[in-house]
Amino acid sequence: MKNTLRSLCLFLGLVLLSVGPVLGEASTPKNIILVIGDGMGPEAVGLLLYYNRFFPGAKEELNVERLMRLGNTGYCLTYQYGTIVTDSASAATAMACGVKTRDGMIGKDQDGRPMKSIVDVARKRGKATGLISNTRITHATPAGFYAAVLHRDMESSIASQFVEESKVDVALSSGAQFFIPKGTNVEAHELLRSTPKAAGWGPSKREDDRDLVMEARAKGYSIVASERELKELDPGSTRRILGLFGGVAFPLAIDRQPQMATGIPRLGDMTRKAIEVLSKNPDGFFLMVEAGQIDWAEHANDVAATLHEMMEMDEALGVIMEFAQRDPSTLVILTADHSTGGLAIAYNAHNPPKPVVLATGETWKSKFNFNDGSIFEIMLKQRKSFTRMVLDSRRDPGTLKKEVEENSAFSITLEEASRVLARDPEKGFPIPCDQQDFYVYGSMNSSALLGRLLGKKTGTAWAVGTHTHTPVMIVAAGPMSEKFRGLLDNTQVASIMAEAWGEKLPEPR
Repeated sequence: MKNTLRSLCLFLGLVLLSVGPVLGEASTPKNIILVIGDGMGPEAVGLLLYYNRFFPGAKEELNVERLMRLGNTGYCLTYQYGTIVTDSASAATAMACGVKTRDGMIGKDQDGRPMKSIVDVARKRGKATGLISNTRITHATPAGFYAAVLHRDMESSIASQFVEESKVDVALSSGAQFFIPKGTNVEAHELLRSTPKAAGWGPSKREDDRDLVMEARAKGYSIVASERELKELDPGSTRRILGLFGGVAFPLAIDRQPQMATGIPRLGDMTRKAIEVLSKNPDGFFLMVEAGQIDWAEHANDVAATLHEMMEMDEALGVIMEFAQRDPSTLVILTADHSTGGLAIAYNAHNPPKPVVLATGETWKSKFNFNDGSIFEIMLKQRKSFTRMVLDSRRDPGTLKKEVEENSAFSITLEEASRVLARDPEKGFPIPCDQQDFYVYGSMNSSALLGRLLGKKTGTAWAVGTHTHTPVMIVAAGPMSEKFRGLLDNTQVASIMAEAWGEKLPEPR
């Protein structure tokens, strides 16, 4: 009997050894899609979740909720080399290359050495690669996956590296001004004439005569510059796409509503086309999708604009999850590079609710306004971002008052409009009266002043106009998604992805 049991155990062991590699392969992803909500701290996620609970007619289940239900959820620390708060460039480098670095650095470690990225790993494995952003392809987050420069502001060099190294098969974003020769306008370029004006026209930002758009076409890229061209592009006819849908960056989602701007693709449109092209590769693909303007809306302390950006992110996530359902060998990861702004929906003393006579005959009365679903109705009546209102006012208080009242449920006085637009005599741009050192972006500070001024009507308050230390959520579903449970460091995003494909990061180039 003992000999029989021993023989049976030996047989089962040999069977397990023989099937082990197959099971291992089945448990690793062929495709990885990484979604980065730039600035998408838990405050922004909470804004979207509560909107969906309290706004009449909202979706039964958000895509982010579905991902959390199907997958694994953790928290991610975002600090950079030597400091508690991170910059988007160093955060992108951490998630792409698996290494902490200094603020502003792209694709380099703290000593300036160029590092391999998950894009390099994917290419080594014969996989297709893609990057999408509604900022610009040379901006900090997408650049962290393919470029290596000392500072994120070196965008002409970043654009040159994009074309010279040709690591990325599908790139859909904005940033055409860094790809065209000095002295050329976006709208005048032979391949960019269809660029929607709302997406940004204007002159080149290069200091040389290189035409990187033409160089990219010579390397096999199909060039598209409008929503129509992207839609009409046949995925079967191309392996590579460079989509440059504007000069510097897309307008905020709230400013791209149908009545405002047409011809600019949404994040979900770009994601769908990218997947159609990349998924043709039998060895799989890596795709990074950045919802980049959550951060910009938060820098500007604009809660309605932030909500629109979150809705657009969730829409793109739905496209990704539809694909992952069809191809279960796909690992989907959703996270953020950092939190921005310190948004809070908070109870306050503004307009507390009226007393309520209960069924018992007792009268209930609250001392404070704890906010109900009407705050989302107010947010969704806003048809322009605060930043756009300030720009369209041309710094005239009367015009700003009209902009606010015609494009939102808010009203302001001429005195308040003047205060929003007034420039600080020392710094030369508007700044809030309190926390002045935490509002460093002059172009966004008038918007932030509006957001802080009008926040009581939506029950919202902002702490700062910059990034914060707050750990961010990370949610994953698919093969190896269990690796993203618990508390992680942002460098582990890169190292886990590389591990899935049998490689190791960080690693110098």
